[in-house]
Amino acid sequence: MHQIELLLLVLLLWTAVAKADPVCKVCMCSETTVNCVARNLQLHFNDSDWPSDMVITDVMIDNNQLVHVTQYPPLAVLRLSLSHNNIVGIDSAAFMHLQNLTELDLSHNFITSENLASDVFKGVFAPDRYQPLANLETLRLGSNAIHTLKSDLFEHIVNLRILTLDANPLRVLDQGTVLALSSLPYLEVLDLSYTDLKDLPEYLLHTPKNLKVLNLTGNFMTRVPSALEHSHALEVLHFSENPVVVLDRSSFKSDMPYLRELHMSYMENLTYIASGAMSKLTALQELYLSHNPRLSSIHPDTFSSRRDGEKSEEWPPIVKLDLGHNNLASLDRHLLGHWKILQYLNLVGNRWLCDCENQWMVSTLLPAVENITKYQIDTLECVEPEQMRGRKLHELEVRNYHMRCLDSAGNHPEKDAKMLVGILVGVLLAVPVTMIALLLFRKSNFGSRFFSRGPASYSRAFYSPADSGEN
Repeated sequence: MHQIELLLLVLLLWTAVAKADPVCKVCMCSETTVNCVARNLQLHFNDSDWPSDMVITDVMIDNNQLVHVTQYPPLAVLRLSLSHNNIVGIDSAAFMHLQNLTELDLSHNFITSENLASDVFKGVFAPDRYQPLANLETLRLGSNAIHTLKSDLFEHIVNLRILTLDANPLRVLDQGTVLALSSLPYLEVLDLSYTDLKDLPEYLLHTPKNLKVLNLTGNFMTRVPSALEHSHALEVLHFSENPVVVLDRSSFKSDMPYLRELHMSYMENLTYIASGAMSKLTALQELYLSHNPRLSSIHPDTFSSRRDGEKSEEWPPIVKLDLGHNNLASLDRHLLGHWKILQYLNLVGNRWLCDCENQWMVSTLLPAVENITKYQIDTLECVEPEQMRGRKLHELEVRNYHMRCLDSAGNHPEKDAKMLVGILVGVLLAVPVTMIALLLFRKSNFGSRFFSRGPASYSRAFYSPADSGEN
């Protein structure tokens, strides 16, 4: 009896496995997700391979060997990821039956501009035209071989809100690319990082009036693009890793009333931030200005501004400030209007000069921001002058230590003491040495002849007798 029951159980399991969908044999199927990551897939599944008794919302086919994308069957998929494959080509209307699709990731492949056409994103065919993929809001095309965009590329996906083109060899945004980007009126996030750009076309940001986040990290821009003046709602700007040397009033010369977050880190050439460089950024709340190894000076009036006819200064409401790992020696108390409102402050990794100019940091700033700088206590230390090198700033604050000022020549007074002692020792040594030298000289043959001469000797030297033949 037990043998019969065991046999029936084995037959039941075998039948279930035999009837299992091929997709779930190869991939991991759980609830609403099909996970096919790193399964060494080289071909897409057939339409009949997909499970019919499962509502699929997420499909992940990353890190495989797919070369070509074929048309998907009707699925309720919301998110489809095909990143890190070897994709070169995509069939026309490959995603037309994925009408619920909101996010498509095609990054880290080998897609070229020539193989990326608008037909790829066609929706279902209506009586007179193809319907758009109306729900697609996020398209990731980063790390491919795209050097330009066809002007009509996005005609079937006009509702895009997030577009990433990072790490493509664009080098310049040509007319076709500008027209393609301008056809996305609802675009909110645009990633152009690491695309070898030297500048932006002047009116690139004129049409996408809802653009809120722009990523220009890792390009070859030697100045902040003037095209930013035409942005309408830009809130976040990533501009790190660009070869800018100086930021001045021309960097942000027009008001950007919505910009609240700015990233300018890892800029190896940045040395100085001049007066008024960010005075137009009146809504700035977060500034990330770190790991700039040559940045040695930030002008006290970098942020402050005055309205016409008013004497009082205004500062942006900065609540997060990252100045870590620069080459700063001092920080002016007037850089910000309200240090106490800071929620985050990073000062580590700088070459702080512990003199009276920075006394306010020890006496005023550190106590005011103690709650948000606790983790930095053991890393904030004096680098100059030499006598205070290695001293912790918080220890100076605890001891109520008052740091000395530089003298009028810009020298450290504590070094003057050593110099004066050296001069005094030199003088004290020089006097006996000189006296001994004179005594030795006088005792020598030459010295004795020199010192034994009287007035008569000098007279004979100047008045020698006349020749005998002279009468």
